[in-house]
Amino acid sequence: MKIFKWCTKNDIRVYREPVTSGKKPDVIIVLDYKGQIKKGTQVFSQHTTELTNKIAEVYEWAYNNAQEAIQRQLNTKRDNIG
Repeated sequence: MKIFKWCTKNDIRVYREPVTSGKKPDVIIVLDYKGQIKKGTQVFSQHTTELTNKIAEVYEWAYNNAQEAIQRQLNTKRDNIG
């Protein structure tokens, strides 16, 4: 829950997008990072544990990468001051 809240607060969203129209179409996962859209290629059935787990995995990946970028920025600022 901590990761989801942090991502939402920092304009990072992960959502499903249907690949076809109709009832319960298969979906892909979309990552929206501050307006930059990255669409996955793997297709999932809706309402499955696999889809839920993959969405959680993408949130965790985005969180970890954002934290690493923040740390690099802080290190660079610190190095430039000292």
